[in-house]
Order: sequence, then C-alpha cells, then structure tokens
Amino acid sequence: MLAILRQELDSMVRVIFLVTLSPADRLHYINQTLNNEKWTLAGTRTQITDRQMVDFANTLYGWTRSVYKFGCAFIHLSVMADYNNSNPFLQLSISEQQDIKQHLHNYYQYPLSYNLSVATTGPYLLKVLQKVSSNLEYELQKL
Repeated sequence: MLAILRQELDSMVRVIFLVTLSPADRLHYINQTLNNEKWTLAGTRTQITDRQMVDFANTLYGWTRSVYKFGCAFIHLSVMADYNNSNPFLQLSISEQQDIKQHLHNYYQYPLSYNLSVATTGPYLLKVLQKVSSNLEYELQKL
C-alpha cells in the first residue's frame, strides 16, 4: 500500500502541473514521458524537478507539499521488510515522524499522543490512499 501511495502522489503532482499548462506545453511533457526522457523546459535543457512541481501545486491547493512530504517519508520504509518485529518509523528522522503524525492528525484526526507504528497508522493509511487516489482521478478528468 505504501508503494502505491507514493506512486499516486507522484502522479498527482505531475497531473496538477500538466493541467495548468497550455496544450502545446502539455504535449511537450507528454512526449518526453512517452520517450522516457526527463522533463525539461521546452527548448532548453533545464530540468523540471519534483520539488518545483510540488511547490507549484502547493500554491494552487495548499495541501500538496504536506501530502508529498508525507509520501516521501515512506520511501525510507521500503527497506524495512519485517514490520512485525521492528518499527520502521524509528528509521525516519524526528522531523519526518512529526510531519507524518501532524498530517495524519490535521486531515484524519490521528491522535498526537499515539506513537507512530504500523499498527497505529495502518487504519489511517488506507484513508490517505483513498483520498490521494480520488484527488488524482479528479485531476486526470481535467486533462
């Protein structure tokens, strides 16, 4: 579920970025995607970074950076295969842990008194995935 959440977040940020572009610019990035090329500004070698797209999307919605940062924190969890015997959240920095806890609290009423663990976050992660997926679907319809 965490891998799919991260993938959905990446897709959502890209789609939000594409929706705001002119048809010609949108086609430029779609062609780069289909040719397995990194996104660059049209006519230049200047790459478009995830950070730029996240920051841009955040100016439109205000929640994008928080959700993306939340998803990025989970990249580090992928190396932890034995969730039952060790808490993968302890592999994250205190800042990343606080970001996850605060996001879950702000949007899903996760109790701030809870320690982050697979057991305490599991029921909330499904809600996050459903929300991100529905937002992605909404943005895709705009394309």
